[in-house]
Amino acid sequence: MYEQLSFQQACARLRIPEERLRDAVKFGEVPCRRQGEDVVFDAAELDVWASRRIMALRKKDLLPEHTASTRLDAPKNLRDDLLLPHLLKPAYVTLDSRSKTKKSVIRDLVDLAEAQGLLYDPADLLRQLTDRENFSSTALPGGIALPHPHHPDPYLIAEPFMLIVRNLRPIWFGAEDDTPTDIFCLVCCGENLRHLHVLARLCMMIRETDFLRDVRAALTPEELTEAAFAAERAVLAQLR
Repeated sequence: MYEQLSFQQACARLRIPEERLRDAVKFGEVPCRRQGEDVVFDAAELDVWASRRIMALRKKDLLPEHTASTRLDAPKNLRDDLLLPHLLKPAYVTLDSRSKTKKSVIRDLVDLAEAQGLLYDPADLLRQLTDRENFSSTALPGGIALPHPHHPDPYLIAEPFMLIVRNLRPIWFGAEDDTPTDIFCLVCCGENLRHLHVLARLCMMIRETDFLRDVRAALTPEELTEAAFAAERAVLAQLR
């Protein structure tokens, strides 16, 4: 459903300063259109742009982005802002999946979420994940992808969650460096601000810790889950 946002509403939705969004508009980086003298945004297009932006941020830009979003969610104690324990359980982990294509990976993720009773509409999630990947791949360098719905929707899921599937063999998933992917983290938060916060947290874990190495070395879902929690604690320990 189309939802139009004003410039100020878009800033609030993205949690970024007005000058940062103004520069993005000026240089044609963000989808928007003119309505008289005003700039307006489509909420769904803006959500996709925001997730792509976070996943593409360089290290020097990702750190302040992550720190800012953490301060908003945990203003008193940054190191207490643990997100993953509320999203990830051993039952949400699959080791050594045998998916052979991008399409089958997405289907397996939806099937796992449905089996755990996490979805109101599995067909809608399948469509949204497919639409998001068709728009641009969520695969990152290092062999990990962060699939998520095309547009965060609280009515799509029973509760916020994250699944981790480790594939037996890496497959092509569309990473910019053209490397194959073997780890897939499905992120479903149902709310845009928390969704962007989780994406920033995961990107920090991927870049700043041994998260990927430990996920590949885990022998059980419990071990993998604890490795993810340890990586998140390591990221929070770096915040000032």
